[in-house]
Amino acid sequence: MSIDALFSAIAKVANYLLPVLGVILLIYLIMLIRTVIDTLKDLSLTLLTAESEIKKLDGPLNTVDSLSKTVDEVHERTKEMVSKASESLSKDMDAAKDWISKKKTELEEKQKQSKEQVQEKKVQAQEEAAFVKNEVLVDALQEQPVEEEIIYARNE
Repeated sequence: MSIDALFSAIAKVANYLLPVLGVILLIYLIMLIRTVIDTLKDLSLTLLTAESEIKKLDGPLNTVDSLSKTVDEVHERTKEMVSKASESLSKDMDAAKDWISKKKTELEEKQKQSKEQVQEKKVQAQEEAAFVKNEVLVDALQEQPVEEEIIYARNE
């Protein structure tokens, strides 16, 4: 068998097989296109269902969005209130500290004045005691008989 005869036999087989393979390929292609069309129809139906479900979720999502905004506003207001409360508390604590410090200073001054008054009264009492003692001594000296009186009393 020569190469020419081989190529001629292959050409005859190809003439018979190519149309059959073309028909098989065409049938397969038609089935593939039909499957794609069915899938697209199902996809379209699925997309319509998803759209209707999303529309149903629109109301609750708006509610959640509104609630989220409300929570954010409450959070901001709470932060502001806590900040103002801490500032106010700080100012009040400073005022209370100043008031307590002032009262402490006043009390210390009163204690100092009281100590000074007690010291003055003590000195005054000591002076009075010394004065009274001197008066008692003076009175006692005045009441004691003088030497002449003692002599006169012995002679009698």
